Amino acid sequence: MSIRLVGIEIASRTDRGLLRYATELSPGLNVIAAPNSFGKSTLLQGVIYALGLEGMFSSSRKPPFGPAMLTLADFPDGYRSTVRESWVSLTIANEQGAVMQCKRFVRGDGVDPSLVMTRKAASPADLNRAARVDMFVRHGGAAFRELGFHRELAEFLGWDLPQVPGFNTPEVTLYLEALFPLFYVEQKSGWSGVAPRMPTYLGIRDVLRRSVEYVLGLSVLQRLTALAALKAEEEDVKRKWQSASDRLNDAAKTLNCRVFLNQDSPVTPARRQHGVIEVMEQSAWVLLEEQINVWRQRLNELERRGIEPAGEHTQQAHAELSNAESSVREIGSRIRLIDEQLNLSRTDSDALVSRSATLDAEKERLADLRKLRNLGSTLGISSVATDECPTCGQPLDGRESATGIAADLDQSIAEAEAERDTVRAAVQSAQRRQNTLERNRAALQAALHGTMRQVRALRDELVGPSEAPSRAQVQQEILLASSIERAQRLLDLGDEANDYLDDLSSRWQDVRDRLADVRDGSLSRSDQQIIAVMQASFREQVRDYGLRSVPPSDLSINESALIPVNDGVELTFDLSMGISASDMIRTKWAYYLSLFEASVSSPRSAHARLLMLDEPRQQETDRASLATFVGRLEMAAASGCQVIYATSEDRRDLDEVLRNVRAVMLPADGPHLLAPVVD
Repeated sequence: MSIRLVGIEIASRTDRGLLRYATELSPGLNVIAAPNSFGKSTLLQGVIYALGLEGMFSSSRKPPFGPAMLTLADFPDGYRSTVRESWVSLTIANEQGAVMQCKRFVRGDGVDPSLVMTRKAASPADLNRAARVDMFVRHGGAAFRELGFHRELAEFLGWDLPQVPGFNTPEVTLYLEALFPLFYVEQKSGWSGVAPRMPTYLGIRDVLRRSVEYVLGLSVLQRLTALAALKAEEEDVKRKWQSASDRLNDAAKTLNCRVFLNQDSPVTPARRQHGVIEVMEQSAWVLLEEQINVWRQRLNELERRGIEPAGEHTQQAHAELSNAESSVREIGSRIRLIDEQLNLSRTDSDALVSRSATLDAEKERLADLRKLRNLGSTLGISSVATDECPTCGQPLDGRESATGIAADLDQSIAEAEAERDTVRAAVQSAQRRQNTLERNRAALQAALHGTMRQVRALRDELVGPSEAPSRAQVQQEILLASSIERAQRLLDLGDEANDYLDDLSSRWQDVRDRLADVRDGSLSRSDQQIIAVMQASFREQVRDYGLRSVPPSDLSINESALIPVNDGVELTFDLSMGISASDMIRTKWAYYLSLFEASVSSPRSAHARLLMLDEPRQQETDRASLATFVGRLEMAAASGCQVIYATSEDRRDLDEVLRNVRAVMLPADGPHLLAPVVD
């Protein structure tokens, strides 16, 4: 999963002619000693721009180039000409040897800078014959759409970019702009701190940590991804469980039934209880299965007797009417009683909620008083004291307590917390009672309507023709048959729901077990070994580079944040802490190289095996330290890391640093990097 820069072309077409810089790049250590700092920066910025990665510096879409690519370009004879068109073309290769050419205009007539012209081939020789495919970058979807260039680039390099926690969304892609700051240090602000300068507008939480974890191939990032997937699966089980429970409850309500022992949230199989469906019959809740049997017996008896004429049913109709009217009065009385209980319950619940709010406020006041007292204030008591007892609310009229001992502040706070917990439990209990009363009232109301229908049918029968069939019997048969049919469907639905919830319960147990394993915050043994390699490399380098501000042994790589720390504090330029600016540069050299060296030891490394360093000699770091650093870069190049070392130092001083170092000098002649193209 590495990238190798094969060649680059930077061109600017002006009114006077074409200015161009083109070179091939060695897979090892490349050094460019440009005549000025802007020239060699243009080379490195050209690489970043061609890959569409300038977003690693800013959310702005302004190209990161100087006037020679945007407005006015200087010629060797001092003539300055207007830029009409400019572009960068970069050829890269992956581990399999395949190549891709990326051409992107900086300024062009009718060509937007967000357009990337690409060609892919199995080898450089086949590149010119490859078909061109145009893609886009720096727009939404560039990281995952079919024609998004960063999706294509990540796939070409073999990077499977993970989803990591975000600020505005639960998960966000670990974009390439968040990875390349670990491979490139630009001159203007890249050397301003030890840790890499990371973009924050991408909305990634702990962006540096996540990027380093991915580059090092730490399993902690895989565990984080697995944790997010498991949480999503957990929420899916909760949602399906609640949906199934709600469907069953809603179906039960339509028949004025209730689901007893129903569990509204997921539980493990060991805690799983099958809900049973109950129906209210004669002011009591009975099992629906038992009531269906009763209804069937009644229906069978009616069918056996047949429908009688109303005249032959008169005496029985009078008795049934009397019983029905008595039931209406009884049920109505029970409904009125429940209404009274509901009103009392609602009143109690409102009072308890109000009391809970009062206790919350009182606890905060007492806590503020304790804080003031701990701070040494003698005004705290008068600032929060009242003339009422915070517990019982009675006025304080000078009466003494029975024990003669008043509660101190801490005890008062503890008592307030205990009362608050009790009140909250009472609020929940009152709400449960209110729900039960409302459910019972609905069932009684349904029974009342059914009984009133029976009363009306019996009265109609008594005043109707005596030869007509008994309306009450006909209505009762229809009602019983309908009730049996609907109740049986509800029972079948309940059985299906129980089977479905059993499956969800087993799935819930599996998810919870896997979550317990993933949430173990300890680093795996392989992760510890990789970080140990980085730790050892970092300390060895800062010692070899001549770190003087603090003992190298006091520095370390924090295992959690994955940044250099000194006694648990992030390492930064701080004169008060004794960290000099030149030592900060030494630690930055060490951080970038230790990251690469640790990635080499990782079987899941995602390091690009590329390091681009723009003017690494900062803060007048002594040349002995620089020579040691360049020697370490040569070792990295020998291990497969392509290094581009850009500097504007005097060539004689540079030759001294590069003595006995295998490096390829990139062309950089004349006062400017871009040179006129002679036809």
